[in-house]
Amino acid sequence: MSINYEAVVRDLRKALGEKPVTDEYVRRFAWSTDASYFRIVPEVVVHAEDVQQVKQTLEVARAHGAPVTFRAAGTSLAGQAIGEGILLILGHDGFRKIEVSDDAMKVTLGAAVIGTDANAVLAPLNRKIGPDPATIASAMVGGIVANNASGMCCGTAENSYQTIDSAKLMFVDGTYLDSGCEKSRAAFQKSHGKLLDGLAELSHKTRHNQALADRIRKKFAIKNTTGYGINSLVDFTEPFDILNHLMVGMEGTLAFIEEVTYHTVNEARFKASAMAVFHNMEDAARAIPIINGESVAAAELLDWPSIKAVTGKPGMPDYLGELPELSAILLIESRADDPETLEAYTQEICGKLSEFDFLRPVEFTTDPAVFGKYWAMRKGLFPIVAGERPKGTSVIIEDVAFELEHLAAAASDITDLMHKYGYPEGCIYGHALAGNFHFIITPAFSSQADIDNFHKFMDEIAEMVINKYDGSMKAEHGTGRAVAPYVEMEWGTEAYDLMKEIKELFDPEGILNPGVILNDDPKIHVKAIKPCPVVDDFVDRCLDCGFCEKTCPTSALNFTPRQRISTLREIARLEQAGEQAAADKLRADGKYDIVDTCAACQLCTIACPVDNKMGQLARKLRGPNITAGQQKFLDFQANNFGAVNGVISTGFDMLNVIHKVAGDNLTGGMMKIAQKFSSEVPYWNPNFAKGGKLPKMPAPKAGQKTVVYFPACGGRTFGATPIDTDKRSLPEVVVTLLERAGYNVVTTEKTRDLCCGQMWESKGDFKNADAKRQELINAVAKLTDGGELPVIVDALSCTKRTLGGNPNVKIVDLVEFMHDEILPNLRINKKSNVALHLGCSARTMQMEPKMQAIADACSEQVIKPAGIECCGYAGEKGLYKPEINEVALRNIKKLIPAETKEGYYANRMCEVGLTNHSGIAYRHLAYLLEECTR
Repeated sequence: MSINYEAVVRDLRKALGEKPVTDEYVRRFAWSTDASYFRIVPEVVVHAEDVQQVKQTLEVARAHGAPVTFRAAGTSLAGQAIGEGILLILGHDGFRKIEVSDDAMKVTLGAAVIGTDANAVLAPLNRKIGPDPATIASAMVGGIVANNASGMCCGTAENSYQTIDSAKLMFVDGTYLDSGCEKSRAAFQKSHGKLLDGLAELSHKTRHNQALADRIRKKFAIKNTTGYGINSLVDFTEPFDILNHLMVGMEGTLAFIEEVTYHTVNEARFKASAMAVFHNMEDAARAIPIINGESVAAAELLDWPSIKAVTGKPGMPDYLGELPELSAILLIESRADDPETLEAYTQEICGKLSEFDFLRPVEFTTDPAVFGKYWAMRKGLFPIVAGERPKGTSVIIEDVAFELEHLAAAASDITDLMHKYGYPEGCIYGHALAGNFHFIITPAFSSQADIDNFHKFMDEIAEMVINKYDGSMKAEHGTGRAVAPYVEMEWGTEAYDLMKEIKELFDPEGILNPGVILNDDPKIHVKAIKPCPVVDDFVDRCLDCGFCEKTCPTSALNFTPRQRISTLREIARLEQAGEQAAADKLRADGKYDIVDTCAACQLCTIACPVDNKMGQLARKLRGPNITAGQQKFLDFQANNFGAVNGVISTGFDMLNVIHKVAGDNLTGGMMKIAQKFSSEVPYWNPNFAKGGKLPKMPAPKAGQKTVVYFPACGGRTFGATPIDTDKRSLPEVVVTLLERAGYNVVTTEKTRDLCCGQMWESKGDFKNADAKRQELINAVAKLTDGGELPVIVDALSCTKRTLGGNPNVKIVDLVEFMHDEILPNLRINKKSNVALHLGCSARTMQMEPKMQAIADACSEQVIKPAGIECCGYAGEKGLYKPEINEVALRNIKKLIPAETKEGYYANRMCEVGLTNHSGIAYRHLAYLLEECTR
């Protein structure tokens, strides 16, 4: 039947309100991107923050017969996190419960909890969750469970299926079940006895069909996420146990997962790793069943193309380039709770491997610096291959599994097929203990011939995996659309019919994620393929993995880097297809989301496995939008910056005086009126800072070292806020601290004229930005005695940009100077507790350890609000786009304990925003060190 989506949207907004519901095309398009190679744009997107909103969404969906797809982080690779109709995405603040049992043997996690965040809470207790997918730093628990994602260590023994205790679920008819609560189970038994009886009947039928039961047990002896988890029908007889375990790997097709309670697993304290380098893949594969046992926690196999791909890359072992062709590597890790057991394990493994001839000695190391390189090679493989693929091609990671005795032959067959179908760049690696291979190919999908070629390739892969080796077409990535056409081929009609009956029991109308897992279309895996047009060198390597989304300050406002890049690619596709009007409309509709509100903080680059730079691209895209009038103003500002800077500082002093007389409402009203006449008038709030002051430099003292100090414009323009207890400007504090540490301080004559150029670059005016940076470098260089004296800059972002000009003088950030030169030489009087922000500039400059050390030296307790990656002030953008700062810091106030009254960072603009939203005064770390060394 035809679905009236205008009515669907209307009813969703009536039930949920305006904010959670979006039907704007540009945002629907952007939010339809997951890590798979598919593109399906939903008709409406809902961001749900609680289970009640999920229930209301399902009510509307049922009323209209509209399909619903549940989406967590969208790191899914098989196309199960996108869909037509309603796309329900977990919100930005809800579903984030983490509750550890008293004995730490269980942990309850909300569906939106990221795997590493759960493990961070469990780590001090030497426990962790069982699943350890490669995406664990981005993947959410809802997706980890729904896909039965596993990883390098958990295998089939500690995955979600084996470690799930209970779950809180919302079914398609709006019924809620807490499978760990007797009262809830009793209510569900009363309302859904037919469903439970149906599960019991399916279990009885399956267990008494010996051939089918044996086949199920055999298939699940290796990793298998193809189809539903029908092993639950033979592993359990109690209906609630069956239901519980059917939720694992069901990919949102049976119910919505609100929370999961896991049995935690041991996190061994001691680890050792070895690199076993074999002459060939056959020997490496033959060694796996020999070493398999308690002593081996993980074993990762890399074929020759994998080795070639990482050879010569930063951090990779030098000897890789000396290995002969066809070599293979087995990375082995052993873990134990004490050194003695670990030593016994490693000796046992070496003994088992003694029959093999190796290209290099097999030596276990317990040094994290050494074995870290081993695992960096393994983890770096995918981004290296993907990042070096030809422009305009996609990247696909398939994962299959075999019984261990078939590994070597299967690897050879996969390699042959990759070459046969024109994917010679393909490489094979995987979780060897579980018989699990990943293989990467980078196909172009620019023509129907390309798609047909991929279709034939997948058909032959299926024939080989299923009919030749009776393996798994999907080992740990979930079925999705990618393998749905092969589920019946792998399982047979009898088992496939079982799966259909399961779907019918839970979702008789087929509303939940239709077409995923079960699909009668034999070509569904080669339809709706996502194009990958060329956009810009800054972002063309993007994999759509979504690793950037956790760190992006605008994720809860509108877009993340993945979504910005996805939309830019669609604009490029439309232009290349000659659809210029559609491209222009999408560009105009997306300007605010893509260009205007990108904080350009570069945190996405740190998280990105292929080093994309969306922030830099956003700045580049702003340049063409600068009008002639705006360019004149930017030129005037650059040429007369001393006067402009002085006026701004004085203006904020006057504004504070007006505020004292007129109050909040009148002052705010005046600013809003002024903003109508000029885009350069900033927003205002009652916590806004006064103007800053520049101190007079003290007379030099004989016998003391000299430093050149450059006060960056943020600290000299913005002084104390109304809630600051110390009313001195940052330059005044810095000079006091440097004098106390025994330094003579010199600075430029016309400091207010100088700037690193950041404010122009952020607007896309690179010409003025670079000219101002060079002017600064030239000015400070004259004071350094030919480069002998260090130049101290007191704002992290300004230091970073100045260093980007390759100065011929030593530029040092104030944080680094305080840590290296001042801290060791002054007596510290500690405070009780402080908050510390480790923002984007600190992270991109890798300054967090030194900031942490200063804070630890000056305070008994240092509070770092969880999840606050970037303040969103984005230089001076926070003056004109306050919504970025507001959304980035929306949770900071509740994350800071009431007894904490002061916070610290190392960039004045960020500190202004942090102060406004936290309710406590944030200042430069120099204030803390100066106070604690008086």
